[in-house]
Amino acid sequence: MPNEIFEARPNPEVVVMGTYRTSQIAAKCGIHPNTVRLYEEIGFIPSVPRAGNGYRLFSEIHLGHVCLVRTALKSTWLGGVIREKAVSLLRLSAAGREEEAMRLAREHLALVQEERKKAEIAAAYLEAWAAISDDSTGLAGPYWKTNEIAERLDITRDMIRSWERNNLVKVPRDPKNGYRVCSEAVIQRLCVIRALRKARFSLMSIHHMFSRYDRGARNDLTGILDELPPGEEDIVFNTNQWLTKVRSIEESAGEIIDRLALLNTLTQE
Repeated sequence: MPNEIFEARPNPEVVVMGTYRTSQIAAKCGIHPNTVRLYEEIGFIPSVPRAGNGYRLFSEIHLGHVCLVRTALKSTWLGGVIREKAVSLLRLSAAGREEEAMRLAREHLALVQEERKKAEIAAAYLEAWAAISDDSTGLAGPYWKTNEIAERLDITRDMIRSWERNNLVKVPRDPKNGYRVCSEAVIQRLCVIRALRKARFSLMSIHHMFSRYDRGARNDLTGILDELPPGEEDIVFNTNQWLTKVRSIEESAGEIIDRLALLNTLTQE
């Protein structure tokens, strides 16, 4: 039988000393290798050099950048400006613009801290809300303009209008000029709505709870939500989980700054 001739192929296990393969980076960070490649494609990590056989050669700096990405992406759950700053600082860091990335990281942390404060205030409202008599029409003054309250709660006036259209809140009008105005009772109700929306409750579930509340129900409001279709969880449990999530994101936001500082050190060596 003739001897078979085998074509020599690159060995993926052979890498340059002090470097990592894509699979090794993925394993260290608990992600799929394709995710690592995607991070490079979208500019979240610096370009990765190739060996003669075409395999990527990741350095300790690349590993640090992938770890930074994993940490920063945790905050994208909050969306909005917080997400935008997280994505921007990743691209700045990957491009070697360390000072700008660090500045955005500090701004990002400040925004997350503000979000955490809002979450704690909303959670406190939610816990106390069912125990008080609610003037849901908001007829008792003093009043604030809706644009002032929207800015204070970090929501938009369109959100307030949407919640009003969905019968979650009634925003009264100033009898003198006809403009929508918010009393303290309305503000508290808006805080509760914001908290539940952040906790991923649907408008339907919030409306269901409010309709029972407005008919005089004050006990076992969490049990009311148990009557909803599967997927709608206990209101207090879900909100507490949301608050825990925000606090965890705040810790991650601080970790971003530490990781950037470490990367700066590595690049200077």
